[in-house]
Amino acid sequence: MLRACHDVLKPGGRIAGYTIHTPQGLSESQGKRASELGPSEVLSEASPVDLLRAASFNVIVEQDVTEHFRATCEAILRARSDLESKLRNEEGDALFEEEQEGRTLKLRGITEGLLQRSLIVAIKT
Repeated sequence: MLRACHDVLKPGGRIAGYTIHTPQGLSESQGKRASELGPSEVLSEASPVDLLRAASFNVIVEQDVTEHFRATCEAILRARSDLESKLRNEEGDALFEEEQEGRTLKLRGITEGLLQRSLIVAIKT
């Protein structure tokens, strides 16, 4: 996907996004735990910055926004709990439970220091 973005951007064009990833230096067991708590792609061998560089982008901003991610997960969990009966009616019990569990697991991953979120901005070189 990053190479395709590179192909369609003009020189100097920018790409920006948020990514969930693991911190550098996790043990194998910590990596396994991180993949259980976060998205499956979280175990990539390369960091998001390395992937961008491999696709010929120059990273100009890399900002850790993990604490904002934590606050967002907590706020969504609270709001979904407050609206539980309405959401169960709209989504069904299975989807409601799945959404709550996913956010709870991500929050646990953040708390355990296994998941991070970063804002990354890169420019086509």
